[in-house]
Amino acid sequence: MARRLCRLYRLVSASASASAAPRPHHLPFAVNPSPAPLAPSSSASSPPGFAAPYRLFSSASGSSMVVVGSADSFNSILSKVQDEKLPAVFYYTAVWCGPCRAIAPLVSKLSSQYPKIPVYKVDIELEGLGNKLHGLNICSVPTFHFYHKGQKIDEIVGADGKKLQAGMESLHKQQ
Repeated sequence: MARRLCRLYRLVSASASASAAPRPHHLPFAVNPSPAPLAPSSSASSPPGFAAPYRLFSSASGSSMVVVGSADSFNSILSKVQDEKLPAVFYYTAVWCGPCRAIAPLVSKLSSQYPKIPVYKVDIELEGLGNKLHGLNICSVPTFHFYHKGQKIDEIVGADGKKLQAGMESLHKQQ
């Protein structure tokens, strides 16, 4: 079975030309179908120690999906996960990526199934994120990075539902 993924040929060229002409940033129309307030007041539904800007997906149903809203918040979340040795999954995606849209319902389901493991959804086209993604070797979407005790323990490239389920289960068992 072939893996479904989108190659990021424009990521390297975009980061090289980022200083030449800034692109306007826009969010897709349906980023969060049930809008949650920024930085909810209930700390029970938000990941510990993280401040705005982020949005929770389906916070009423116990999901741990967090949409990363800027390059600065991505950098602070990644640093916090690594420094405080927290478990986490980073889901690198793009609006234009068909396999990303196909795997999105499974990612949402798994984030609800494992609410103690935050899933950070990162749009690779966020302004200022190109160099960081290049450093993390993100060259295709969807890509999933699994962190345990602050260290990256696994990576899944492509929309492979069975591998994603196995990775989440493995990370859950390690806690």
